[in-house]
Amino acid sequence: MKLFLHLRMLVLFAVGLMAACPRAEAQGFGFSVTGSANSILVSNSLTYTINVTNLTGFTLTDALVTNLLPASVQTLSTTNSQGIATAIGSSVVFDLEQFLPDQIALLSLTVQPTAAGFITNTVTVTSISVTNTASTNLVVQVTNIVIQADLGVTMTGTAQPVITNDWMTYGATVTNAGPDAANGVMLTNTLPPGVVLLDVSPGNPSYLVVNSNLIFSLGTIASGGATNLQFTVEPTDAGVLPFSVSVGAAGVLDVNASNNIASTNIPIITYPAGTLAALTNSTQTNDLQNGLTEQSILLSNPGTNAVAAARVVVTGLTRQLFNAVGTNGGNPFVTCGTTLAAGQSVNLLLQFNPRGIFPFTNGQLHAFAVPLPNWAPPQAASTSTNVNISRIVKMANGNMLIEFPSTLGRAYTVTYSDNALFSNALIAPPAIVAPANRVQWIDYGPPTTVKAPTNASARFYKVFLNQ
Repeated sequence: MKLFLHLRMLVLFAVGLMAACPRAEAQGFGFSVTGSANSILVSNSLTYTINVTNLTGFTLTDALVTNLLPASVQTLSTTNSQGIATAIGSSVVFDLEQFLPDQIALLSLTVQPTAAGFITNTVTVTSISVTNTASTNLVVQVTNIVIQADLGVTMTGTAQPVITNDWMTYGATVTNAGPDAANGVMLTNTLPPGVVLLDVSPGNPSYLVVNSNLIFSLGTIASGGATNLQFTVEPTDAGVLPFSVSVGAAGVLDVNASNNIASTNIPIITYPAGTLAALTNSTQTNDLQNGLTEQSILLSNPGTNAVAAARVVVTGLTRQLFNAVGTNGGNPFVTCGTTLAAGQSVNLLLQFNPRGIFPFTNGQLHAFAVPLPNWAPPQAASTSTNVNISRIVKMANGNMLIEFPSTLGRAYTVTYSDNALFSNALIAPPAIVAPANRVQWIDYGPPTTVKAPTNASARFYKVFLNQ
């Protein structure tokens, strides 16, 4: 009888121990594993990224993440947001130590294969306190096939002088001259200090930020293919700022590494000295020809010195400044691209969209001296045309209307000259985004052209489809 009682007490004690050690019968871990590549060359590195979430509802002290790898790989490095990592031959075990409820452990493992074939990483998350473990296999092909490609990158900057807080755009074009397609192409864009990134196009692609570097995964670029990205930034400091881009691809033998880096130095200046004033000198009108609201302003130089050119920044707008050529500190501006002598004034026409009269005051106009803009067209644009102008009409007010066929949504640039040879041609900014299959564009003078058509001895036009 005493023995039976002792046994009964031992059974109850064991049950009590089991109750004191809870075990997760349902969810145990959230778990994901990704590899940096599906196929790599021998001696190239491969990184596994592992995320583990404690979903048990209680703290674990014995959770292990085990990476079982074949002997044909070497461990290069590990990272872990908590706990310790231990290499056991070619395999690695992460001990998460104190793993709190809902906590996420971020782990990575970089290895290097030493032989061709398939490598399998069996990743398992275990704990004696959890009944259901998590496990998965990642298989990566390792090959001796050498992929050869000539990756290159070029940069295009801005042709106009850049003032502090101007929104400026520069481009990076990545090319592959072959002979093979290049997989896993990466572009790194390095921004100098004092520059704010505003936008990346097309498509606003995702990127990784590492210090001042923006790293873009461009995927596969075929032999003879190219990818272009445009970066819009706002430099907040004056000085000569260095911009650079570089391109590369793991597992690709680049047959010409000399074109993998491109850089350019862009000078950023403050507004030059000059005292300018801008005032409205008409009422607003709705132009039924172009569908815009128009407001004439008088730009004056009351100072004693001439200024090379001028810009008028418009603040507090509730409408789009349709004929703006740039943005400074978030505010659009137009540019008078001609010298303004001391005491001289010029009329500028502001155009707004959508059409409709709206409140507008002189306090919204801010005039500044600027360097002379470079409105010279590219060489090809100054010698040939790729859009036929179907109609040129002189309007009753002296303005010139030109009409040309277009493709909806494409951008076009008008150039003009005082001679048929176009020896001194200028761009008429801004570019026109076609709203339909035909465009009517009106030359009304400043700020789009340096003089009104009525003040020009002669005027000739060409239209170009932008790339």
